[in-house]
Amino acid sequence: MSQSTEPTILPGRKNHVPADIVLNILARLSVKSLIRFRCVCKSWYSSITTPYFISTHLNNNNNNYDRGYLIHLPQFFRRTMYTSSSSSSSSSSSSSHLSNSQVCTFSCNRMFNRISDYSIPSDFSSKVTSIVGSCNGLLCVAAYNSVRTYAEIIFLWNPSIRKFKRLPNSCLSQIQYAFATGFSYQSHTRDYKVIKIFSLSVAEVYTLSSDSWRRVEISLTPNAVVLRMEYFSSAIFFSGALHWFAKIKAFTNGKFRRRSMILSFDVDNEKFKEMALPVVDKVQNQSLVVFKGNLAFITVDYLGMNFQRLNPRLCSIWVMAEYGVPESWNKLFSVRLENVVKFIGCTWYGELLVQKNVKAKSDARELLSFNDDVIVSFDPETLHEKKLDIQQVPNTVSTFMESLVLLDGEIELSG
Repeated sequence: MSQSTEPTILPGRKNHVPADIVLNILARLSVKSLIRFRCVCKSWYSSITTPYFISTHLNNNNNNYDRGYLIHLPQFFRRTMYTSSSSSSSSSSSSSHLSNSQVCTFSCNRMFNRISDYSIPSDFSSKVTSIVGSCNGLLCVAAYNSVRTYAEIIFLWNPSIRKFKRLPNSCLSQIQYAFATGFSYQSHTRDYKVIKIFSLSVAEVYTLSSDSWRRVEISLTPNAVVLRMEYFSSAIFFSGALHWFAKIKAFTNGKFRRRSMILSFDVDNEKFKEMALPVVDKVQNQSLVVFKGNLAFITVDYLGMNFQRLNPRLCSIWVMAEYGVPESWNKLFSVRLENVVKFIGCTWYGELLVQKNVKAKSDARELLSFNDDVIVSFDPETLHEKKLDIQQVPNTVSTFMESLVLLDGEIELSG
């Protein structure tokens, strides 16, 4: 990324308040206020849009957990409006208008009592769109023109400042699917990376600073190879690495053995490695999440099946107490979930977010309806739950925060 130099606030003027104090005050304001304050004068505009100020504001937000946002949106959604997508070098207002048919829902605080919607740019014009990940206020969005084509377009989008960037096409994406993707932030270089895994041995890495892709090899321990990964799966970013579920085949004791593992990618050295999962019985649903500051493995097992009523689920939460040490996997607790349709994710504070059917089905003749489903925040320690005012049911949940990232460039949405 470009070198950060300290901006000058209102140069040449005799301020009653010293320039460094003005800068310090501005760097603690909300994104919404700063976007408005760019219009105060040219000096404020140039100062607020510098990499130094953007980085300072980001650090202040990272140190203020009360400003943490939680974002809820469908992992896959279909566009009802189809327009041609624009490149990062063009800024035509006709191609940058917003569609009113699709929105992302943001919860602005832990209590979920401040909720707002953001329109999804119509430039994300493919029929199927997937949310890859979220870092420092940036969303990484993958767009597929059709399930029958290999074309995949990647966008970086900052909803808070209404700016986005379309990434250049990678070489491999023109000839085959990327069946796993990930989005990350490299803290010591202040750079953002997107990784796309195309085969069992080849991946490509994009860096925002160079605006280009590079090919990297997937090399694991001797005699071990990636056998299978879930298609279109997104990664969990934690402790400087991306994490996916993967099936590994390894040759040990004269035999090939298959096992489920975590495939991780270190964004600093750009090396892949395998990480063991806790030993559990076969379950019907499993997820990797960040739970109260630890990498966590959550399983949800259906306790029986009855198509005319919801049966309870058993949710178990394992955390890796010492990151990178498989022996430190520790089962925190198992909780019984009633009338739960699906586990969606968890918040920064450790509440589980689940899709729940609110009507008790005592009549076997009464069929379940999606209209009866709500999103519930559930605390697995206190067993307290709260219905959230979220209208559309999401498939994924990601932590999110306001930031000014991309304010110093790229396309600004009109309207």
